[in-house]
Amino acid sequence: MANPAFESKDIEKLLNAAFETNDLQRICRAVDAAVLQTGSIIETARAAQLDRVTLYRAFRLERGPALDTMIKVVRVLGFRLIVEVRSEANSHVSGVPAERGSSARKQAAATARRFTAAFKTGEMESLVKVFKETLHAQENVVEFAGKTIRTREALYRVFAQNPMPRFSTLLSFLNALELRFAVRRLLNVC
Repeated sequence: MANPAFESKDIEKLLNAAFETNDLQRICRAVDAAVLQTGSIIETARAAQLDRVTLYRAFRLERGPALDTMIKVVRVLGFRLIVEVRSEANSHVSGVPAERGSSARKQAAATARRFTAAFKTGEMESLVKVFKETLHAQENVVEFAGKTIRTREALYRVFAQNPMPRFSTLLSFLNALELRFAVRRLLNVC
């Protein structure tokens, strides 16, 4: 790597552009491309404490990676996941009174901060707690589930029975909340 700082900025732009779309396949292609740009898949897999085949397949399968795989690989690339309010959500929602829209944006921003704080801890328990609290805060879980790619039952089970959900589940969940993922550089990376 001739200029790691320049490449890191390029990778950050690549990843954030993909995350902005909330499209699983674009995100996976961007992460896969970032891994290839940074060097060896074997070195990246070793640093992420993943099997090489797992890393190779994780971002190429239709279902995408498990959430922990995404977190580990993004971290090895020198970034951490954060959650932000989608830019379209900042505009006035048609048919919603301005004061209610403002309240919804504030609530979305607060939820984004809670998810980001949970990702920052690196503890799955923190993420599970925020997920459950956010799900239980929904007025109509059936209606909310309809906005995701999961059923109501699947949303309730996802963290209760499956200790490591698919990244696509959380991506869909955040999308239904008018939120999205982004990445920020880790502060302790040179």
